[in-house]
Amino acid sequence: MSISYENSIGRVIEDITLKSDLSNVKVIAKHNIEEMKIGSFTLEQKDKETKFDIPRWVSSILVDKGLVDFVDTGIEIEVLTAVHKEKLLGNLQLSPLRDDFYPKVKLLLNDWKAKFVTNPDLKIEYDKISMSCYDLMNIRISKLISLASLSHPPDDLSKKITPEEHILFNKTRKDIQEWRHSMFGE
Repeated sequence: MSISYENSIGRVIEDITLKSDLSNVKVIAKHNIEEMKIGSFTLEQKDKETKFDIPRWVSSILVDKGLVDFVDTGIEIEVLTAVHKEKLLGNLQLSPLRDDFYPKVKLLLNDWKAKFVTNPDLKIEYDKISMSCYDLMNIRISKLISLASLSHPPDDLSKKITPEEHILFNKTRKDIQEWRHSMFGE
């Protein structure tokens, strides 16, 4: 059994990632930056310590070149708070996450990786935040699987899950329903 690429989870996640890459993020210039062209994007001259918004895909290039840093969006605290909430809630309860949660977490982890390359002392901090992110993801996956197996999931579920989780939930729910039907003819 195979799923066509157009309907695959990977394809939908690519679409979500593309949308995220095109959205703006706030960065701060680490040095004076001369006007430059990156692909079709023209970055105007920026002075050191200037905060500005640019597309996420451009920011990734500038971070890799050491020209900018991401302005802290508080996502680290959001991850730690979400892990704590998920552990307190029951197996069939989810705390809400904002739609751009996972793209921001991915950006955070990539930013930490870039930082600890130049400062190995930051590896411990990276490992801590990375572990918290994976803990949160695993807790939520487990809960989503449990919720997908219910005959009637909670009405407010779509308000509490991200687009990526919505895809996982729908696919898992469909697979569980097909499996039940093949086992019991229900």
